[in-house]
Amino acid sequence: MAALALGALAACSDTSGGKADPTAGATRKAAAPVRLPVPDGFDTGTGWSTSASPEATDDESGSSGFPLVTVAPKSGLVVQAAADGSRVRAFSLASGKTAWTFTPRALTSARTGVFIQEGKAGEKVVLARQGKTSGSGLSTSRRTITIDIIAADSASKATADHHLDLTVPDDTASSFTATDSGFLVGPVTDGVHEKAVTIDAATGAQRTVQKKTMTVSGCGSGSCAIQASPAFATARGVVSAFQQQDGCDQWAEGGTPCTHGFRVGDAWTSTSVAPSGMHVGIPLAVTGQYLVAAWHTSDTQTDPPALSDTDKTILAVHDLATGKIKARVSCTSADALTLQPGAAQSSTRLSPNGDFLVSGQAGFDLATGRGHCFTSTASAKGIDLTAVADDGTAYGIVHVVDDTEATSLYGRLPITQDGADTPERDSARVSVRSGTAKALAAASEVPLYVAADGHGLFCTRDVVAVYPAS
Repeated sequence: MAALALGALAACSDTSGGKADPTAGATRKAAAPVRLPVPDGFDTGTGWSTSASPEATDDESGSSGFPLVTVAPKSGLVVQAAADGSRVRAFSLASGKTAWTFTPRALTSARTGVFIQEGKAGEKVVLARQGKTSGSGLSTSRRTITIDIIAADSASKATADHHLDLTVPDDTASSFTATDSGFLVGPVTDGVHEKAVTIDAATGAQRTVQKKTMTVSGCGSGSCAIQASPAFATARGVVSAFQQQDGCDQWAEGGTPCTHGFRVGDAWTSTSVAPSGMHVGIPLAVTGQYLVAAWHTSDTQTDPPALSDTDKTILAVHDLATGKIKARVSCTSADALTLQPGAAQSSTRLSPNGDFLVSGQAGFDLATGRGHCFTSTASAKGIDLTAVADDGTAYGIVHVVDDTEATSLYGRLPITQDGADTPERDSARVSVRSGTAKALAAASEVPLYVAADGHGLFCTRDVVAVYPAS
């Protein structure tokens, strides 16, 4: 079961939903659960809730943003960070009781994100902050990025297994790029890094990775020299994306197609597993032992790959270790959504039993190898999926395209600017088994995680709530 990072979720910074007790504080458990409007199947009369804080925003394409709430599924915890990064509290998912608290070293003007990493050493909570040291005596204040790594099974007063302090140049805007098994820190553009630091949550070790030249086989013209740029990190190594520049038809005029692809550490390269006739592969996300990729026939060098209604795109679930395709589906979209490395990380989830996977606007039954598209058509809107249960029932937000770059990216859940007065979004329930979809009642919140026992986690701008199955 993969860890869940609730990064860049619309529901975590939306203005809909009930209000928490304002005296409860950012991480204090409320006395009684706030009853949010949720789908049938969840009992809002019981459960628990606590107040929430708006997340800071990071609109850089490829960034994981600054999520303040995440789930450690194996440990059965909901982990919440204060917006100013001054405290982290872990709650029992089922009861809401505080399992542990952690107080990090002070930073000023902090932007905070909390993530879960899985590995052989168990689940680790990663508290990542960007801010300034306070400065005292003869010491001046300086910009910094701090990383604190805490064991999810910590005692009541948790301490960090590892603390990292990364000095940041004044002219550099860094982002956090997180999967459930890897963490990158560095500037990101269009889903890739020129240079970044990868952090091992088990050991606290850090290593610099950067764009590098390599030769890959299986290009349209045979072997080709490319420059591969780090996109995100995984248990199998850093996933790097590349685009062939020479020895191919850059304008798609009938010559040898240019190859766009990716490499997973030293394990495998996309050209070795590409579906027949597909020369463009984009690594969209990783969860557990799976990598989700989008595949195209070819594209011009000037137009970014897109999920559109003109050409079908194959969305495939690959074995992260070998590249073997485990499930696939061909989709089109009337919204012409840009396909970019890492863009679907915030919307990619495994069901707790590992039988179903949702990513962006597609759902996959891993037992049968089949998938279903929940993309837009001339008569229907697309659905950005947020969670999937063990029976294949999934939930999502109806996709709305506006004039922001974020809504034009495939798989990236909508981001609400801090303090923005955002209208309520429509939502839906779908079946990953059958491909059917049904609109939910107006203003319904959707779960961001559904546990094996049916507990659902909901998050609005003001409230974090967990309700058991009804």
